[in-house]
Amino acid sequence: MLNSKKIKFLNVLFSHELFKNSFDWATLILRIIPSFYMFYYHGLKKISSTGSWEWLGKAAMSLVGIDFGFVFFGFLAALSEGVLVWLVLFGIFTRISSFFIILTMFFASAYHLSDGESAESAIIYMTIYLVVFILGPGRYSLDEKLFLRKQNESKKLNEVIL
Repeated sequence: MLNSKKIKFLNVLFSHELFKNSFDWATLILRIIPSFYMFYYHGLKKISSTGSWEWLGKAAMSLVGIDFGFVFFGFLAALSEGVLVWLVLFGIFTRISSFFIILTMFFASAYHLSDGESAESAIIYMTIYLVVFILGPGRYSLDEKLFLRKQNESKKLNEVIL
């Protein structure tokens, strides 16, 4: 039989009161942890090794029949994994950065699958950044602080004018 203390504990545990602002905390965690790991394990070596950009671009673009601009496409992949992840981590230009990371992970997963390898990590990253793209950066982001504040100020100014 449950006593009143156990019932209170269970009510708190399963209520929305336990994690106030949980949506914003969850989006913050979803931005920070995967972005750090993508940079550390994938982006750092790609962004610092310009010699690999041609191979990287050729590996992905040849899958879709593109046979030019391999250095450029390799640079874009390195940029996504080495720089844009930092923008997502800090929550600045989050959706556009996530979009490019999603594209990069799509091509990375296609490359690995066509090679008969596991595309698991690329698909997991693609899914994470798709969720970030859909949800947006959340309250604890630079996007929120810089851009939403400006929108709110212009709404207030419009209300005063009208």
